[in-house]
Amino acid sequence: MKLFLIAGLALLLVASGCLQASSNDAMMKDDAMMEKTDDSMMEKTDDSMMEKDDSMMEDDGTMMEKEDDSMMEKDDSMMTKGVEYVPFPQEAYAQAQADGKTIFLEFYANWCPICKAQAPALEEGFSKMNSDSLVAFRVNYKDSETDSFETELAKTFNITYQHTHIVTNASEETLLKSQEDWSVQDVVDKVGVFA
Repeated sequence: MKLFLIAGLALLLVASGCLQASSNDAMMKDDAMMEKTDDSMMEKTDDSMMEKDDSMMEDDGTMMEKEDDSMMEKDDSMMTKGVEYVPFPQEAYAQAQADGKTIFLEFYANWCPICKAQAPALEEGFSKMNSDSLVAFRVNYKDSETDSFETELAKTFNITYQHTHIVTNASEETLLKSQEDWSVQDVVDKVGVFA
């Protein structure tokens, strides 16, 4: 019980930033010695030493390593953040064009039940994709939130109906146009070839 209280107090102090160890100080905790030297941590557990260079242990025992500002799991597979599917911002669209990106546009009406039903598959599909050359926007079309730029954008792509999917390049050339309902896998397959 005493050990549990000491460990809890130590975690609380570390979490609040109150406990700091100098570069060569040693801390004792339940017969395990932890020594901080330079940027590596040595921990003695069960007669074995484990070096932790810029790494963290998850509660489930998985090793996480920091490398180039990204986290990697023990099996070295990259954790992906996916392509963000967001409401249309004119400035971000202009930036994507300037950067030469492939652009996905979903012409969406907030009153349209098909658009609302399609949204989760689009969001999940894009979350499964990892591409720096692709952006995805939900463009308001003939609804209470449509602005003049979105109206002109719909004219540019000859949109005549909500829930129309467009994949375009930075020059606004249409690469793909579809009014079909897409599954998560359709999003990955149909848009992924352009990413």
